[in-house]
Amino acid sequence: MHTVSIGNWALLIEDGSLPRIYDAYVKHAAFVDQVKPITPEGRTLFLGVYQGGGTHRWPEIVIVNRYEDARGTFHPGFLVVPETSILFIGAGEQLLGYDIERRERIFEDHTNFGFWCWTRQEDYVLMSAELEFGVWRKTGEKLWSVFVEPPWSFNVSGENVELDIMGQLKIFRLETGAPVLTNVS
Repeated sequence: MHTVSIGNWALLIEDGSLPRIYDAYVKHAAFVDQVKPITPEGRTLFLGVYQGGGTHRWPEIVIVNRYEDARGTFHPGFLVVPETSILFIGAGEQLLGYDIERRERIFEDHTNFGFWCWTRQEDYVLMSAELEFGVWRKTGEKLWSVFVEPPWSFNVSGENVELDIMGQLKIFRLETGAPVLTNVS
């Protein structure tokens, strides 16, 4: 099991199986979310969340999810926004958001084919996936997303995000997703 500390929060992560003491984690947790899988196949992702930084305690939150692993191509990713206590999780095609201070799931979303990673850009959280780029507020509200096709990459420049999709540059307003300039080579 891996432990990651972010701000005043710690994440216990087990990818591929449940921890041996899973029942004890569930017993001590104030909030348990066993996410309904998109498909019954795949890998099990266990996530325990507790407040207190480096001191190991029983997790206050236990999240269990099953996701398709696409033969090891896509891996789970996590992002915690310390000042809002919002936890973003991506695994396989499933995207989840939690208010870990209030101990509740605040969103469940889906991306086609496979999640890559979360990236923080000031007040925004950016989601990269095989076929989608998306933008959320740091408070967990999804603002917009757009279809992309590999190979693709992005760069944030001020209030805009530049998407290079198969060699074509498309520019969008970060907050609204409105096109600024499209099809520039």
